[in-house]
Amino acid sequence: MTEEQQSFFERLDQLGSGERAALRRAAGVTLPEAGSAALSAFYRCLPAYVGERMADRWFAVACLRCLWDSGRTEGTPLEKLIAELLRSGALSDSTEHRVELILDTRWEQDGYLLTKLTRLVKLTRQKSDRVMIDFAALLEDLIFWNGAAQSVQRKWARAVFGKEIKESEGKE
Repeated sequence: MTEEQQSFFERLDQLGSGERAALRRAAGVTLPEAGSAALSAFYRCLPAYVGERMADRWFAVACLRCLWDSGRTEGTPLEKLIAELLRSGALSDSTEHRVELILDTRWEQDGYLLTKLTRLVKLTRQKSDRVMIDFAALLEDLIFWNGAAQSVQRKWARAVFGKEIKESEGKE
């Protein structure tokens, strides 16, 4: 996580409860459709170097981060949390199909991927006993989501659909 990203998350955590609530209510809403309370809270936290082309991804992560209490910093990457919940049986097999749909979708301004991702985050929050997601990792993934090599999608697919490696395996 860069210093600017860390500062962004710290500023989010320092927002008042009303501002955090405005961002929480905007979870799943695209930046152009967001209300003024969410926008003012978001732009108060956004680093100056983030351009309009990437601001929507930062906004999405800010809103999702506000679903959790402020001050919590340790987290698990979303794709690993999904894999753990699937393997434990806390999530149904239909969640695998949801992940497949997300992996086939590009980040666009219409908010389709954002809607699917928000539902998945809320589902994992509900099923994971409020385990914190690593939002810095999620932000990084969303920034590179549309990359030509699809490295983010491959990383998620490997985590969710790959075989779990046990400690004793591979140490021969």
